[in-house]
Amino acid sequence: MEVIRRRLPSRISRLTKILAWATLVSNIGIILTGGAVRLTDSGLGCPEWPRCTADSWVSTPEMGIHGAIEFGNRLLTYVLIIISVAMFLAVIRLWSTHRALVVRTIIIGFGIPLQGIIGGITVWTDLNPWVVGLHFLASAGLVLIATQLLTRVNAELRNRESPGYAIVDGETNNLTRSLSGVILVTAWASLVLGTVVTGTGPHAGDPNSPRHDFDLHLVTQLHVVPVYMLCAAAVVLLVVQRRLASSTHQRRAVWFLVAVIVGQGALGYWQYFAGLPVGLVWLHMLGSALAMVAATQVFDRYRSRYMTRGLSSTSPPVTVTA
Repeated sequence: MEVIRRRLPSRISRLTKILAWATLVSNIGIILTGGAVRLTDSGLGCPEWPRCTADSWVSTPEMGIHGAIEFGNRLLTYVLIIISVAMFLAVIRLWSTHRALVVRTIIIGFGIPLQGIIGGITVWTDLNPWVVGLHFLASAGLVLIATQLLTRVNAELRNRESPGYAIVDGETNNLTRSLSGVILVTAWASLVLGTVVTGTGPHAGDPNSPRHDFDLHLVTQLHVVPVYMLCAAAVVLLVVQRRLASSTHQRRAVWFLVAVIVGQGALGYWQYFAGLPVGLVWLHMLGSALAMVAATQVFDRYRSRYMTRGLSSTSPPVTVTA
């Protein structure tokens, strides 16, 4: 074991950054493939779990395109596991100095199989909309953690010569810090209520799957309440930060959030008035994942206590970490 340990990386490098990017992109990717499963009515393409059918672990030609789509989505889980293991091995030797990075890889590593189990429960419950919503929110949580992981790896590489660099690298005040918290909370609330809207709408994943017995117009109106709060917080933060000595990273994070909100809002209204066409719903799911990335970045840039530790496990200690 000691020989294997010594062969593992002892420094943050370009490979670490590539794996961090792969972690984030793959966790967004499985949201999109899961959306494709639901939007093509392939949710029960594999009617059993963990097997695809009672007699087979894989889809068969007789199951047609729906079986292939659902089984393909299941296979992607193994890709995520491979990436998460590689990410863990890339940082585990940095446990004594970069514990925040290692802890996030562990959360992601355990979160992916948990996500698979929730996916199995969705099959066992014939795509119960509450369980389907939980399945999506678990992926959104992994996207949040993966975004934080990438931000911290980037910060270490960008400031390799100067340990002790803070992610919050510009001026803040009580208002901007509070707004960043409001942004993350309202982004999450928007996602939660968005799953209720989805569970009420027509795209169940299978024609015979249960639906929420809510009024679609009413739950859509409820969904936009936290969205409007998110918009207001983003606009106020955009204005307030101009009066402060905010950093380039802070400004970019807020502008990215505003761009995502505008695009997501346009898609949301378009899909609603167009009768929820499959293509627009799928793009709206992508927008939801990007909204979580953007809200997390803003929160990190205004509230994180993380300070860089240097590239290696032998870097000088830094007092504050989180």
